Amino acid sequence: MAHLTIFPGALLVLFILLVLSFFFSASETSIIGLSKIRLRHMLQKGIKRAQSIQRLVAKLDKLIAAILIGNNIVNIAISSIVTGIFVQIYGYRWGILASTFITTMVLLIFCEVTPKILASKRTERVALFVAPLMELLLVILKPLIILFIGISNFILKLFGVGPAKRMPLVTEEELKTMIELGKEEGVLSEDERKMLHRIFEFGDTRLSDVMVTRDKVVGVSINTSSEGLLNTFVEEGYARLPVYKDSLDNIVGIVYAKDLLYILREKGLFLLQDLVHPPYYVQPGMCVNDLLKKFQEEKIQIAIITDKEHKTLGLVTLEDLLEQIVGEIEEKHSHGRRKH
Repeated sequence: MAHLTIFPGALLVLFILLVLSFFFSASETSIIGLSKIRLRHMLQKGIKRAQSIQRLVAKLDKLIAAILIGNNIVNIAISSIVTGIFVQIYGYRWGILASTFITTMVLLIFCEVTPKILASKRTERVALFVAPLMELLLVILKPLIILFIGISNFILKLFGVGPAKRMPLVTEEELKTMIELGKEEGVLSEDERKMLHRIFEFGDTRLSDVMVTRDKVVGVSINTSSEGLLNTFVEEGYARLPVYKDSLDNIVGIVYAKDLLYILREKGLFLLQDLVHPPYYVQPGMCVNDLLKKFQEEKIQIAIITDKEHKTLGLVTLEDLLEQIVGEIEEKHSHGRRKH
């Protein structure tokens, strides 16, 4: 019975070690499992200890090494203490068997499964709680961390595994998945979901996919009279028209519907060439987002699309580009015509 006097002290140490093992498992799941977007949101809100999490995530290899070193030391100590206790009670043979079974069950249930489930359900709270303690652990275990990471990197180099490339905060596919989840959970409407997906497609769309083709282009000759110009604008319902000389392959400018005010005010001699604005030419392979930037920079709303021989293929307007994001745009009095 003299040997049993070590039990109270051993049980206290065992309890502390179990708590530490619980802590390591919860730390691993919570910090590594916390999404980068959620962490960024926490930092923007100024939540205390969020910066501590950010520092840990920035050196994830050291964090993982610290958790594994700490957890293995603790688990080995737990196994040794439990084995010693059971050997004293049941003898060497049965004590080893009993301690192995009990230790395995306790570590799995109380030091692996339970803390990881808790951390996965309360990721933010657990991460905020354990982060400062984990930073302290990194300082305490620094020599061992450097040693083990060095050995690991050496082994990886032998297998031709180089340093990991920096991953983006969030990928396009992840954003698309988040949009779908937002729709399923009622955060986004169907129209919003479609609009957001169109934004992703916007950068990959070429002008040839959205342009008004040549056979649908309505233009006016440079020799058109004021009455003819007025009639064309009224009949076609367009906001702007290309002006050509001889044929559509020789577009010399653009005339806007607002320029009709000049015609109505000036009753005298009319020359269409005095009203035209310089045309802006682009290639059909140009991306729509690049043209949108040009529209913003040049403060224009229409571009003529030509091939390498400068033959007119069609045209594209600001409305055509915006429709790729928001869907079809029709004015109340457009009479069903597409405006350019």
